[in-house]
Amino acid sequence: MDFEQRVKLNYDRLSDSDKEMVYYIQQNKKEVVGLSAVEFAGKTLTSKSSVSRLSKKLGLNGFSELKYILSQEIKQTFIPPEDFVSQLKGNVDKTFQYSNQVNFQPLLNKIASCKNLFIYATGFTQNNYSKEFSNDLFLSGKPNFLISGETNFDMISQTLTSEDLVIVTSLSGETPGIKDTIKKINLSKVPICSVTSFGKNFLSDNSDYQLYYEVSELPNSTIGSGKSMIGLNMILIILSYKYREFVLFDE
Repeated sequence: MDFEQRVKLNYDRLSDSDKEMVYYIQQNKKEVVGLSAVEFAGKTLTSKSSVSRLSKKLGLNGFSELKYILSQEIKQTFIPPEDFVSQLKGNVDKTFQYSNQVNFQPLLNKIASCKNLFIYATGFTQNNYSKEFSNDLFLSGKPNFLISGETNFDMISQTLTSEDLVIVTSLSGETPGIKDTIKKINLSKVPICSVTSFGKNFLSDNSDYQLYYEVSELPNSTIGSGKSMIGLNMILIILSYKYREFVLFDE
């Protein structure tokens, strides 16, 4: 059984963090074959134990066996012709259509008035886009703190108050490792803004503000398909631009 078959068979068992590791593997199969478990954990902002758990969820003995399977699959595969630029435009257009239906004003007011703003990303892709978002807010005069790692998130959550704001970017909104932290934040009545893919999920259900984005399939030359999360980048850019407009013209 190849890697993609194992993923499809066990997909419902995978956590948000697992799916992010799978996404990284799908996009960087040749690179992953040459990495150690510790190096791969560093690339995906996880831990060696998380890498081991993913391997076992896929029915493998460990990361070494996972790499062996990948090494057997590395070969050029045929991809049916597809207009990727049109697909990208479609995702961007859908994001703007969605954003036109969202009332950003309550969230913008909270971002402006909060004492401290914390941004937490559940995976490496979200973290990359969140860094750009964080920087855009700095350029608009809003200081913020970008948090990495579930342990750090939990530690910081114990210092938060109702005057702060937490923005969490996630894929499915079901990351097991942060659910207890989110519950603690709720008990402290700290406002949360969730940014997740469309659909009902734990994170959005436990947030005061919700933003959504679309995830689409993206074929490539070494595996059947991966996932494009460009929608996350777009909704964060729109939010940062909305905030800049708010600062310049509305306050």
